[in-house]
Amino acid sequence: MKHYFFLLVFLSLTAFSPAHPLKMCVCDVKYHASNQRFTLKFKFFWDDLQATLEKETGKKLTLTQITPENSRLIADFVRRQFDLKVNNSAISLTHVRSEVQDVVLMVEFSGESLAPAPSYAIDLRNEILMAAFSDQYNIVRFDFFGDGNYETLRFERAERHLTKNVKR
Repeated sequence: MKHYFFLLVFLSLTAFSPAHPLKMCVCDVKYHASNQRFTLKFKFFWDDLQATLEKETGKKLTLTQITPENSRLIADFVRRQFDLKVNNSAISLTHVRSEVQDVVLMVEFSGESLAPAPSYAIDLRNEILMAAFSDQYNIVRFDFFGDGNYETLRFERAERHLTKNVKR
């Protein structure tokens, strides 16, 4: 319930103001035991990511228009900033799609196979936008068992690497 309240605050802050005070990236990770794959859905404020990528590339970008070049830049950025290991296996990310929904850029990836298990050891490095914004927060929510019970890792300020064990 606490996570829904936080998400509601996040969405309400973005709905009424073009310049948002909150710096955040939310990622939902869902494991599909039927095909042993992950889906990862990242949600950014597109203007935060755009400013960061413009600084990195030295080019003027428009992330509200999803082009093949923008998709490549976004996917490469996420892969450089986010490493996920589950049960000591690195999960390789394949970009599926990107889309803009108002002030939010949603970026979806799929992850390679992993055998179902009664427990999962998460080892996660998440530096998304942390270098760009000193007040950046990143939240990663995991659904390993398909029951909607999410395990959450929250990255604040100096946190870049977290671990957690998840059991059924």
